[in-house]
Amino acid sequence: MKGTLILLNLLLFYLTLPNNLVYAKSSNYTIYTPIAQLLKVPESKVPKLLSQEKTLIKGNNILTPLLTQNEKIFGGSYIDIIANKINIATTDLSKNGIITNNPAMKPYLDLLSFIKVKNSLYNLNSTFEDLATLAKKDKANNTLLSIDYKLNNIVINLRHVDDGQNKKFIADAAKLNPIIIYNKPKIPEIELMNNKSIENFNEEAFVLGGEGIRTSNWQTICSAAFWVRPKLNKTRYYLMTAGHCYDNGPFNPDGSVDFYHFPWPGSVVNDVAPGFIGSMARPNLSVVDKGLILKQNSLIGVTGSVRNTDNPAYKELFIYGTAVLDTVGAKVCKSGYFSHVQCGYIQSTGSSFNFIKGEEVIEYSGLTKVDKIGGPGDSGGPVFGYEPSLMPGIIIAGMLSSGNLLDDWNTFTPIDMLITDDIEIITHNDL
Repeated sequence: MKGTLILLNLLLFYLTLPNNLVYAKSSNYTIYTPIAQLLKVPESKVPKLLSQEKTLIKGNNILTPLLTQNEKIFGGSYIDIIANKINIATTDLSKNGIITNNPAMKPYLDLLSFIKVKNSLYNLNSTFEDLATLAKKDKANNTLLSIDYKLNNIVINLRHVDDGQNKKFIADAAKLNPIIIYNKPKIPEIELMNNKSIENFNEEAFVLGGEGIRTSNWQTICSAAFWVRPKLNKTRYYLMTAGHCYDNGPFNPDGSVDFYHFPWPGSVVNDVAPGFIGSMARPNLSVVDKGLILKQNSLIGVTGSVRNTDNPAYKELFIYGTAVLDTVGAKVCKSGYFSHVQCGYIQSTGSSFNFIKGEEVIEYSGLTKVDKIGGPGDSGGPVFGYEPSLMPGIIIAGMLSSGNLLDDWNTFTPIDMLITDDIEIITHNDL
């Protein structure tokens, strides 16, 4: 009964969305559609732009250490895929030679553009640390701190609903002249799977990244990220997702929480088999928002793929590896239960999110801030970049850590914070 009610609620939610935010899948939807929608270009131009982006990222990766070494002169960098430029913020245009005369930058000179700014990296980093300290001291709630290279300042994202709790922090932070932005929520576009009815959805034994997972009482719906396994026990598998998906239980006697498969677009999966995946032990959420669901059902299949059913030609995206994607201005995509595959630009890296849980102030640092690419139920979904030479291959960059409709941005946890030395991600070539 609870399953029926939650599905009805989801359908009612979809029906109440603004018409311009809900669309049925077009018959000519391709693997490039979400990228073309982001870049606002015809799909025929996407392959060239992907190749262009790859060169920009490579050049920016070489550039970054040079900027860090001269942090009192330069104010960071970001790429512009459409303009085919690496934009370099500098406080002194007469010092451009530090970059242009470096032999490593010679192949990228035509891509460089210098922009005069006020704040250096040194100033930005110092102000960021001061604000992070204030956020903890003043017990700021639901605040995101980011260094924005484009705006050459620290951006603080807030929600008006938390104004009472954040009053002191806002007053103290204002003295450091950050840019304070109150969220204006935007609901991401929803794919309706070409109006396929829930009853006609075929259940599958394999759990793919981006598919839904739920608790036994339907209290929580999240998205699967990807499968991992211990390096010393390659027959034991875990499904990674956001750790906060554990919070609402219901809890087993040993403190664990059971999770069940909940595929697109939300078919009711039998609670015995193949729906039951396994249990998540209480995760340590003090540093990283991640949880691991132990596979305990032999009827659940492990795969190195991500769900992409909106594309009839490539219903699965194949995981070929991992990479840290930390270039501001680059695009990333995610697959999730709520809004399926959506793409957005990286706005900043090394962001910090503070919130209050009980009496405790929790800080998640090292996050990557991106455009709004997800909503409720997308938390835990895989974040990835396309690999042009391996289409429909993807490289996993991290896991979506937020899906709140109150925010007009998302954050994801970078892959190097998720994959520890003792585990490995399951790729397409592993199975």
